[in-house]
Amino acid sequence: MHPLLKKKGFIIDIDGVVGRSTEPIEEGVRGVLKLLDAGKKIVFVSNNSTRSRRILLERLKSFGIPVSEKDIISATHATASFIAKEKRKAKVFTTGEAGLQEELVNAGLTLVDYQDAEYLVVGSNRNLDYNLMTKALRCCLKGVRYIATNPDRIFPSDDGPTPGTGLIIGALYWMTGRMPDVVIGKPSKVIMLEALERLGLGAEDVVVVGDQIEVDVVAGKGIGASTLLVLTGVDKKESLEKASTFPDYVLESLDSLFM
Repeated sequence: MHPLLKKKGFIIDIDGVVGRSTEPIEEGVRGVLKLLDAGKKIVFVSNNSTRSRRILLERLKSFGIPVSEKDIISATHATASFIAKEKRKAKVFTTGEAGLQEELVNAGLTLVDYQDAEYLVVGSNRNLDYNLMTKALRCCLKGVRYIATNPDRIFPSDDGPTPGTGLIIGALYWMTGRMPDVVIGKPSKVIMLEALERLGLGAEDVVVVGDQIEVDVVAGKGIGASTLLVLTGVDKKESLEKASTFPDYVLESLDSLFM
């Protein structure tokens, strides 16, 4: 039996581990189902900043994974909750797509143009253009509270890697010298501590599973959990040669835990 199977809980990434956008990663799905059969507690933590929890729930169900909304923590939902706790009904300008906007509105926040914003919320946008980037720049220069959903530079998709939220974070830094006041998604402890609370377990009893060293592995190390890098997403074995943080285990897929 693999040593990680002695652990009680698993914090599992979605994109690059169990799916690539709308396409399932069969080995990842099999691994999840086997973990559930073994009685393991699972919470899915996604840095996807274009999808609401509702969409992620539908996607996981379409993969054949029996899951409920309480089993999913998304960067979009966590960001909205964080801001709502700081300031109820805050006025927010976001670079994000409909999924992030949905979560912000559901949390009681008000979406406004940059001139009226109290918060700048940066999330990925596959339709990013010069006009939206200009608004984000001007909002950032106003000095409002600056929240990023996640720091990912690259995101896996059906047909290969795509730019992540880091594209916008990097551009704003280059233009203004400002980095986000708070980053919500992995590897931030904000989202990881919420995941531990959802599992009801201490970090010593938990495995963090993901496909990116600088996101998932760093997140796991940050809370003192065991870490597993799977090679079905962004990072490959070659990535370990230039890494400054190393996973406890590297496997071809989540299903490899049972081989």
